[in-house]
This record gives sequence, C-alpha cells and structure tokens, in this order.
Amino acid sequence: MIGETERVRGRAPAPVFHRKGLGLILFAAAILASLWLWASSIPVLTIRQVTDGRIVFQSPADQGSRFSLVYIHSIHRTPVEEFFIVNERRQIVLDSVAFESYGVGMPTSLEGHETFRMADGKLRIENMDRTLETFDLRIGQVIANHRLRIREREIPLSQLSEPGSAVRFEIERLHVWHFLKGGLRFDR
Repeated sequence: MIGETERVRGRAPAPVFHRKGLGLILFAAAILASLWLWASSIPVLTIRQVTDGRIVFQSPADQGSRFSLVYIHSIHRTPVEEFFIVNERRQIVLDSVAFESYGVGMPTSLEGHETFRMADGKLRIENMDRTLETFDLRIGQVIANHRLRIREREIPLSQLSEPGSAVRFEIERLHVWHFLKGGLRFDR
C-alpha cells in the first residue's frame, strides 16, 4: 500500500540496493578522506632554534616560493639582501645577492653561470643556484638587524629568537592534519 500511495504522488520508493550502495559509497569516501588526511603533507619553510629544536616560525613553501634575508654587513655596514627560492625537490636555493659595496665577506668572483650587474645603485650577483638542504644563521646582536622578507611581510629575526642565538632554516613537510588544526606557527 505504501508503494502505491507514493506512486500516486509521483515518487517510487528507492530500492534497498540503492540505499545500501549509497551507504557504501559514503563509507568508502570517508575512509579515503581519512587516509588522505593521514598521509598528506604540505611543504613549509621552518625556522627553528639550533640549541633545542623549538620551531619559532613556519610559512607555506611550495615549489617556486621565494623569501629573502636582509641585514647590515658587520664590517662595511651597508645593507645586504640574499634571495632564496624553493626548488622542486623542496630544497632552499640561494638565487642572488644584492649589496652596496665590496668588502670582506662579500663575493669577489663569479662561479658557474652566475652573472654580475648593477641595478638601482646596488651590485647584484644572480643565477647563483647554490642548493642548501638547511642553513644556520646566528642572529645579529648589535649591527646586523637580520630580517626575513616573505609573502610581502618583513619579520625581524630578533622577534623570533634571542639576538646571538642560532636558528636553522629548512623546508619541512607539515602534516595536513596539523595544518588544518592551525599547526602552522607564524610570528611568535
């Protein structure tokens, strides 16, 4: 009787098979989504303290992501900017350096396919292509004033860790689940 009443109204009852099939599809989709969340990760630029490994900063870093370090050179006291890019193997690549004057601690010759030019009153060495898995930096205490430029922001490294302390830059994989929970650490 129920079937006839529903047909009169223009709807036929769904066969039991369709309801079970839909349930199986939804269950399989939930399992696949759980596996994806469990197995997936995103690359992030991570800065951590060398002494204890504590993460002080993270930012998404896909292939082609760029960032730079800006500081005042301790000897000739002029600005230097080092430009980095993340390559397809999730490594940090020193791409170029811009500085205002030659002096101790500045590049004096070119290697490989590097080029030298002047632009906007600065000396630039480009196409450096120096691949780094990680690199450590001691945050300047007096003159250097190290700053990270990333995603149109400038962050003094002294806000992330104590001046004089060493920090390590690296590209890590952050589990998607941690990312969705807000596990990315910005601006501490």
